[in-house]
Formats: sequence, structure tokens, C-alpha cells
Amino acid sequence: MRYRIIEFAELASTNRHACAQLRELADGDVIQAAIQTAGHGRLQRRWLSHVPGNLCLSLVLKPRHAAPAALPLVNLSQLLALGVCRVLEAQGVCATIKWPNDVLVGGRKIAGLLAETVFQGAGELVGMVLGLGVNLNLTAKMLDTIAQPATSLAVETGNPVEVAAFRDAVLRDFFTACDEFLGSGFSMIRQAYLARCPFLGSQVEIRRAMAEPLRGVAQDILPDGALELVTADGTVHRVDLGEMFAG
Repeated sequence: MRYRIIEFAELASTNRHACAQLRELADGDVIQAAIQTAGHGRLQRRWLSHVPGNLCLSLVLKPRHAAPAALPLVNLSQLLALGVCRVLEAQGVCATIKWPNDVLVGGRKIAGLLAETVFQGAGELVGMVLGLGVNLNLTAKMLDTIAQPATSLAVETGNPVEVAAFRDAVLRDFFTACDEFLGSGFSMIRQAYLARCPFLGSQVEIRRAMAEPLRGVAQDILPDGALELVTADGTVHRVDLGEMFAG
């Protein structure tokens, strides 16, 4: 395979480590930590990862075959989220996606992703770090301490999960598709992604870091992976970034 796994017993954050070492790391390097002491997701929301038995990793990507502006970098987290769904489904668990890249089981979050892209100078791409956290062996008691509804694969199946086997299945799915995806873009996975989006047609709220929340009906996922939202006055909005909540 085209990836190399670099394992640590403990890191503050796999994304933080990967970003700090990005120039020395190679395309396809995977930073994995048994535990993270300061794991976080979007908007600096804490990710429970200070106990072993769960998946905490960051993929380093350094695509060189096209200009950065021509690459679907923003969609790579959607490709990875879809791969996580497929691996969960192979375990007999029905998984869905909450736009853009949260993975849910029964409406409860089981996996989250955080993408960070680093440029230098006049738009030169240094690389992209794609962080992934999956609740594999968290117990129901641990899950109760999380502020939002969450679950784990062990809770869903009633069986302990081998972290390395789950990790390898996800990485195989992602890297098998990655090169073609970089050339084709989100349209390559759009139908498979849409099939796992039960929120379409529902009232939602999109919260954005530097703007007022948007409320409306999630109408569609556009061919480039953006969300199409229709507000109460009938205005159609294109949403590229944000976090979705039930409206």
C-alpha cells in the first residue's frame, strides 16, 4: 500500500504533530496515537480520546500532479467519511453522514474528521493533514460523559473491536480511491454520499465560525460537495463551510 503508519503511545494531537512535522513527513504517512491528551474537532470542540482502544490518526497528503487550486482538497474529508461508513457497514452497522463529514450511527456520532491545509509563499501547497477519530471501544458509561449524543462500534455490536484491523480497512478504502478522486473530484462519490444523507429535506441550522447561523431546508449536496440550503424566504444558499445541527 502507499501509506506508512507511524505509531505513538501518546500525543497531544495527531493533527498538531503532523502539521508541526509536515515538511519532514511524506505523502501517505499516517500518524497514529493510542491516546490523545488534547484531541479536538471543528471549532476546537474536544474529542474524547484520552483512553486507549479507539482510532486516533492523521493522514498526510502531498498531491503533486496538479495545481492546488485544481485539486478537490476540501472534499477529501468527505471521501474519508464515506470510507468509514463502508467499513462500519461491513461490520453490520448502518452508518450515515452529517454534512460535511461527521459519521453517525442511529443519530449518534461515532466518527469525526478535521482537515487542515498548509500553504507557503505564493500559494505553494506544503501538504494537507486529514485527522480522523473513531469511537471503537468506548463504553456506554464513557459515552455518557460526552456533551453530544455519541456511540461506539463496540456498543453497537456488543463486541470488542481490534483497532489495527479497523484502521487498515479504512486506509485501504481511502488510498484505493484517493488518486482517482483527486482527478475526478466529489462527483466520483456523490451518489454513494447522497445515499447516506438522511438529513436532506429536513430543517437544519448551519453554524459558521465568522458569520451568522443559516437556517433552512437542506435541499441537496451539489456536484462539488457543497450544501444547498433553502431559507424560509425561498432564497437558495450555497454553503461551503460550517457545521450542521437539527433546525
